[in-house]
Amino acid sequence: MAKEKKVKANLEPTLSQDWLYFLAFLFGLAMLYIYLTHRIDNIVRDIEKTKKNLVELRAENITLKSEIMNNRSRENLERRLESRGVKEPNRAAYLIKKKND
Repeated sequence: MAKEKKVKANLEPTLSQDWLYFLAFLFGLAMLYIYLTHRIDNIVRDIEKTKKNLVELRAENITLKSEIMNNRSRENLERRLESRGVKEPNRAAYLIKKKND
């Protein structure tokens, strides 16, 4: 049989250069995680603000459309023209034709 060598484990806590690189890598990952988390929170907050703003703008759009439709109605038009002194004619309009010579 070959002689077996006993390997002694190094139980002393030492920081080698490899461990320092590994810890720096973990620190970098932690900083990246924190940055991305804050960035995502800000994006979600902006999306929520935009959704609220969109709801308000839709409501305003519907209100303005209904006001326009109301202002375009015949009754409202007659009422506005009466306040300016314009009245609806009593007789129907007729077409004037020019004779060709």
